[in-house]
Amino acid sequence: MTSPEEAIAIARERAAQRQARAGGAGDEPAGLEDSITAERPSLELLSEWSVIEVDSSDVYSTRRAGAPITALKHLLLRLLDQYHRQLEARQTRFNFALLSHFRDLQERVERLERQAAHSDTPSPPAPGD
Repeated sequence: MTSPEEAIAIARERAAQRQARAGGAGDEPAGLEDSITAERPSLELLSEWSVIEVDSSDVYSTRRAGAPITALKHLLLRLLDQYHRQLEARQTRFNFALLSHFRDLQERVERLERQAAHSDTPSPPAPGD
């Protein structure tokens, strides 16, 4: 059994690893910083982000008696697993539907921009002018 001091050290080490994976953004999900810095994220990247994936290893406690609290949290996650999976599935379906609508709008804008560009170009002079 680990001592409280060891549990704190382990929790801090895991938190540091998570921050390193997230680019030092604290509790921000990995890849979120890319969305902020990217001028226009690609549709492939948006598709990847639209899938909800919850990592149960992110559940931990940094309290002095953190191990039993973490075990309780994992037990609750297991008991509520079906609910969470249904919730994740619904959210993922919504995200895909929204992304599909976004793609349709993006294609429409591109088509309208092409039409506007063609109508702005001067027509060639008629023969004999």
